[in-house]
Amino acid sequence: MDGNDCPRLCYNKRDHSLLMASTSWLAHQATLMLLLMSWRESMLCNGLAGEHRVVCPTLVEAVEGDAVTLGGSLSPPLNLTPYTLDLKRLDLRDDVVHVYRHGQDHFPPQSHHYRGRTTLIHEDLIGGTVTLHISSVNLSDSGPYQVYVPDLKARCEFYLTVERKANGTKRNDFSTSGPPVGEEKSVHRGAGENRKTARADILPSLLLLGILVVLVLVLMRGRKEKSPETAANGCEMESLNMEAAKGDEDLERAAGDLV
Repeated sequence: MDGNDCPRLCYNKRDHSLLMASTSWLAHQATLMLLLMSWRESMLCNGLAGEHRVVCPTLVEAVEGDAVTLGGSLSPPLNLTPYTLDLKRLDLRDDVVHVYRHGQDHFPPQSHHYRGRTTLIHEDLIGGTVTLHISSVNLSDSGPYQVYVPDLKARCEFYLTVERKANGTKRNDFSTSGPPVGEEKSVHRGAGENRKTARADILPSLLLLGILVVLVLVLMRGRKEKSPETAANGCEMESLNMEAAKGDEDLERAAGDLV
């Protein structure tokens, strides 16, 4: 190795050391930045946790075969699009009703009982509202439910009651007793028909009774008109009988004189 190659070799070693030091410093800074971002996100989440809560009704009622809307609203409102949402059934082992993760519906963990029946309205998530539609509810859907936002540690619980459909009609007031509207109309219709039948049976009887009354009145009037004539005829007959008897007496007297 000659004298000209020594400075060049020294310079190469020094450049290499500087390069390694720079790379190490950049890696260290990158690690610090990642740690700082992770700490900031953690602090943000911890700060939001406890500040928000999900507000939902305590009782939801539905009729068998109809669709029902479940869910709640975040208070204060927050865009829930980037958050994870879990809707669960609290009384079942296979409890997952619907899951939303990474901006989309996540169906694999969903219970087979609700598969193909749930629809989450993504547009409502922007305003902090969770809206889940369940189609064709049945009696087995009755039970306690929960809406949960894990990152915010916010949740709410409510109870779904599914009523049995009676005679294919939905009852608006469950406390009202009495026959359905159709049966009530049929009862009124039957009563009206019975009244019409009774009237049809009574009218001929009334007509016959009226005719009989008229005949009786006519006969009584005729008897009253004939009674004076009968009395007069009786008087004439009595006078004739008296005259005949007197004539017989005269004849008997005349015969006695002759003898």
